[in-house]
Amino acid sequence: MIDFPLSPNMLMMPRKLPHSAWLGHIPFASWLVEVVRPKSIVELGTHNGASFLAFCQAVETQQVSARVFAVDTWEGDEHAGFYGDEIYAELRDYQQRHYAGISEMMRMRFDQALEYFADGSVDVLHVDGLHTYEAVREDFETWRSKLSPRAVVLFHDSCVRERGFGVWQYWSEISSRFPSFEFTHTHGLGVLLVGEEQPQSLLRLAEAARDGQFATINLFFDALGRNIKNVEEIERVNQGLAAAHGEIGRLNGEVVRLNDEEARLRALLEKNSDATEEHYAVVESQLPTLAQGLSLLERRVIEGMNDTRQALDDSREISVANVVASVIPRLDEQDRKLNLLMRPWWRRALGR
Repeated sequence: MIDFPLSPNMLMMPRKLPHSAWLGHIPFASWLVEVVRPKSIVELGTHNGASFLAFCQAVETQQVSARVFAVDTWEGDEHAGFYGDEIYAELRDYQQRHYAGISEMMRMRFDQALEYFADGSVDVLHVDGLHTYEAVREDFETWRSKLSPRAVVLFHDSCVRERGFGVWQYWSEISSRFPSFEFTHTHGLGVLLVGEEQPQSLLRLAEAARDGQFATINLFFDALGRNIKNVEEIERVNQGLAAAHGEIGRLNGEVVRLNDEEARLRALLEKNSDATEEHYAVVESQLPTLAQGLSLLERRVIEGMNDTRQALDDSREISVANVVASVIPRLDEQDRKLNLLMRPWWRRALGR
């Protein structure tokens, strides 16, 4: 049985719980801040900030004189997925309100951030960017010179073997070169003790892993991490329920509105039904007059045509245009009278 002291910092509950695969490692991250007492923490790849905010909270709560740096483009990649500025904006807003004095978000590529750190200055390096073998190896090798004599390097997703993830492959190579141990829960987290000036508590964990006695420690931190993941899941369920209740309220309001609309339409239909019957009665009473009007129009049209023929026979000098111009007003007048007879009663009442 290894000598492993317990600490209240292992029970730190994050103030903010972004949905993330990293939540299960927050108890270890908090304890790591306690035992290393870092002056500089750098993480390569932050996304929605679960690990970044956890490190910030641990530094603040434990009153460690450290700065926490998050380096990311906040554009995503083939493993994290691609996204817009909304994730960066939300995290930036929270970071500025709560941890502006101890942390910094550096929106740039990992290699661009190198010039802002002195060699031997980084005590904790968290590698969590693109997860291909080549990308992980490049991240570690390019930042190697920035690591301090007591540096600890974390490799997330060391147990994932799908979708081109290659952290496990690089971890199998690099972990044999330094004291190390690996958590297998929550997609895996490899812990590499690169610096020569390591706390004894971390060295004992590396010895336990080397001797095959690390399983109990792994289960212990897994259990602590599950508590955080359960809380996050409960929060998401509660948010979903609140959204569902809001939607139910909106739909109930829509039902009330539709019921009111139905009542209004029923009343309108009943009113229009009476008006329609009245309209039909008026039209029916006018049918004889309408028939007489049509007969009269027919006779007048025939008479007009006869008059036109006669006019053409009487005077060939009259142009066709003049004849048509003389006939059309009479036809228009008859059409107006017919239209007047056939107009709906409500149009006549409105003078339309």
